[in-house]
Amino acid sequence: MLRITRSDLDADLTTLELEGRLLARDVTELERSLAEALASDRRVVLDLCGVTYVDAASAEALVGLRRKGVALAGCSPFVRELLKEVSS
Repeated sequence: MLRITRSDLDADLTTLELEGRLLARDVTELERSLAEALASDRRVVLDLCGVTYVDAASAEALVGLRRKGVALAGCSPFVRELLKEVSS
């Protein structure tokens, strides 16, 4: 199960903190949360410190979001390697 917590840290930065397992079924919810944050012309950072597992479909979605300018922070070594594999 994935939990997404939004924090508006200042006037132009929103952090979405993800906790748990990020699976393909969660991508739609994540994209909805991102769309809400981006709609207000805010910079968005996905904090992945609390993510314990990412499946292949979710990794591809994260790489796509990063290519669109969404910052990814706090990746575990497992997630970082998975994103490298998907990117190449």
